[in-house]
Amino acid sequence: MSTAAEKSSTYHIDPALALPSYRTTAGRLGMGPSFGNTELWVNTKNTGDVERVFCIARGQTVIGSIAIRFSIAGRPLRDAGSFAMTEAMKVYTPLLLDLEEVAVEIHPAFLRRRFDVGGSIYITETTFLPLSSVHDSKQSDPPVLYQMVQLENRGAHEQELRINGFARLRGDTSDDVTAAYDPGSFALVARTASADSPVRVFGLTREPAAYETSFDFGNVYSMSRTAPLSNATDAHGDILGSLQLDVVIGPGKSERFAFKTGIYEQSDQQGLKHFAGVSGLESLEHTLTALDDELHRGEVITPDDVINDGALWSKVNMRRVMARYPIGWLFTNDPGVTSNVVIRDSAWFVMGCDYFAPEFSRSLLDTAARLQYPNGKLPEFVNALTGKVEDDGLNINDDTPLFIMAANHHFRCTNDEDWLRRIFPALQRAGRYIVSQMDQRDLVVCTADDPRGNVWAIASWRNIIPNYSINGAVTEINAECAAALRALTHLAERMDENDADIRNFADAAAKIQVAMGRHLINSKNGLFYLNVDTRGNPHTDVTGDEVFPVMFNACDDETGFRVISRLNSPDFWTEAGLRTASALDPRYDPAAFSGLLGGVWPGLTWWYAFAAARYHPDFMVNALRASFQHYARDPRRHNTVPGQFSEWFDGDSLVNRGMRLSPWEPPRFLWAAIEGVCGLTLTGDRPQINPLVPPNWKWVALRRLPFHGREISYFAVRTKAVLTIFTTCEINTDSAHSLYERDVSDKLPIFSRIARVVALQRDREVAVLVGNVSDATTNVPLDLSQLLEQGMRYHTRVYNSERDDWEVESVYAREEICVTSIGIESKGYRVMLFRGLSDAAEEPPTAA
Repeated sequence: MSTAAEKSSTYHIDPALALPSYRTTAGRLGMGPSFGNTELWVNTKNTGDVERVFCIARGQTVIGSIAIRFSIAGRPLRDAGSFAMTEAMKVYTPLLLDLEEVAVEIHPAFLRRRFDVGGSIYITETTFLPLSSVHDSKQSDPPVLYQMVQLENRGAHEQELRINGFARLRGDTSDDVTAAYDPGSFALVARTASADSPVRVFGLTREPAAYETSFDFGNVYSMSRTAPLSNATDAHGDILGSLQLDVVIGPGKSERFAFKTGIYEQSDQQGLKHFAGVSGLESLEHTLTALDDELHRGEVITPDDVINDGALWSKVNMRRVMARYPIGWLFTNDPGVTSNVVIRDSAWFVMGCDYFAPEFSRSLLDTAARLQYPNGKLPEFVNALTGKVEDDGLNINDDTPLFIMAANHHFRCTNDEDWLRRIFPALQRAGRYIVSQMDQRDLVVCTADDPRGNVWAIASWRNIIPNYSINGAVTEINAECAAALRALTHLAERMDENDADIRNFADAAAKIQVAMGRHLINSKNGLFYLNVDTRGNPHTDVTGDEVFPVMFNACDDETGFRVISRLNSPDFWTEAGLRTASALDPRYDPAAFSGLLGGVWPGLTWWYAFAAARYHPDFMVNALRASFQHYARDPRRHNTVPGQFSEWFDGDSLVNRGMRLSPWEPPRFLWAAIEGVCGLTLTGDRPQINPLVPPNWKWVALRRLPFHGREISYFAVRTKAVLTIFTTCEINTDSAHSLYERDVSDKLPIFSRIARVVALQRDREVAVLVGNVSDATTNVPLDLSQLLEQGMRYHTRVYNSERDDWEVESVYAREEICVTSIGIESKGYRVMLFRGLSDAAEEPPTAA
């Protein structure tokens, strides 16, 4: 039996809101997905139970596990026939589940579980956190967790069920919790007596049959009978809040309801009213609508569906960690555990987030600018609850240059000069600080030399290794500083800064790069040193950090090619991606030190993918696929969740040993896919587009990319061994290209799970790309009725990628072609060009 999760696109609350999901069974998962919105963070278990509910604003788990249990009514056998059964004599027997029989759907919006009892009672549970539009930077999401339940009786007889919801109401708060039942909201309302903790509300969308607070944790997992609840709420301390619902379902009938868990501040009476008023189904519809818009912005479309899914799920993961903290709209590097916001992680987040939610990118950058030290240095992290910053005692690391690069990326995406003018003084201070840390060799030097090593003596992203130092002239940091100063030169020119400032930044960038070639190259192998430490000792360790000079154009092509080739070797490479250090390194440890001396970090793999793109596009594709595909390969064995970007894998067993969802992994995937595979380079007023696709790819597309205050789309196809690009904006490119006015893809329904469609329009002309993402030839039905005008005749041309030539050229009435189908070979495409003719004498179009 396959242990991999399967993809599916079959769930629709509305046909227009179809999003891909993974289908598997509960037995194939070791844990459930994590969900987040601006207010809450929730972990789930493979059993479907909620593990805990974490309050973002308090930085604390405020409710522990939440479980829903089902029981069926019966009569004790010993009493059969003796007298009429009363209500008090009923016994409710728990329904025990085989996890291999529980179907699980992991969707961008929810976790759905389906199972049946005896082929008669069918139960569906849907767990989700509501999301609002990410494009409103001031709007918060409702602080409510929904667990929707649907019961169906497909049998011939009436069924009587008892449904119990259990919640450990204390969480990690102090051990003096009390709760009272509120009949107006059908909920238990819990408070902590000795502390100013949030109010926890655990309720139903209909009136329960009974409720209680108790210490009867055994009732949650009783195998023989489910005890009835007492309606008593005397218990206080580490209490279990319980709700009971009794339902009778006739043949062919169904019941729907939801358990709800809300977290509110003591004074938030409006919040409590909202809790009682909004249904689960309505909240789910709003969530799906918001996600459908957000996830189709910056949509990567390629012949490789693993990469397509990785790009989409990267946005899902990023959306879940966007949270409201007391100091701003930010994300933590370890959701549900800490409230620390790391500047490094924020900068990399911007690189991907700019391509679907630039509003959040701006919040990250503006917050970083506010936290800057007066000398221009950026802190390592800030506590998002208190605003306290920390630099770990380092004079320089990657935070300062990455801040500049992220701001440059955001400006090139948005072209918002008013914003740049406001933040530029902070960027200028950061650049001057970098220059001030250059030594007589023209290298940027970290002077920290703490004997403890670890964060106090490591200037690197790999900064949590005890008794280990990376200081002095560090290759990674110098590559980043050179790139940051180049970026700052560009920004200074846009700000019309004085020539001396511009020249100083440009000269410093050039000097650092020259010095790297002179002092940081190992003459024995032509690769970079890891660092030359504060005592002048060169460290020849070959690690994944070699990618930085290549990624940031801080070395020549010959050296870059050498680096990419060396890292593409068996001692570094695994089926899940790139190890941080060689398996042959004397320090190699696949499982210790957070995987930083031999574990597999997906984000490093995607850095490698980007760096490899211009040398080996096939290496890039393999690297992008490897780590993301691993999440779904064998989730129970590898401790992963399909579609969820976990932190790092053991370098040997490839088991996830890091956090369940690592926020700074997904943006690096999206960034590498868009700027690598799709070939986008942010330059000036026009984007530069030169897709870097492997030789066996025939097409690639990118839709609804935020750029300079609007959205742009394009697709590129191989025609006669060269790329031809169709785009909705003026571009700089080395390829032939045709300009269209708008993306009209949403007017073309897709009736095939393995087809991808992009449609662009100008006046009466439409260009349609239909691509096949499968390994087999397919026939794709198309409905062009919303694209083609009634009564119009169209000159029509079709390019066949299998024949590598135009195969159809004729004039048709709209009614002849508005509903059609087209055959496409494995991974191939068809481009259809339609031009409306106003009269019979009008000339047909020429080839694009």
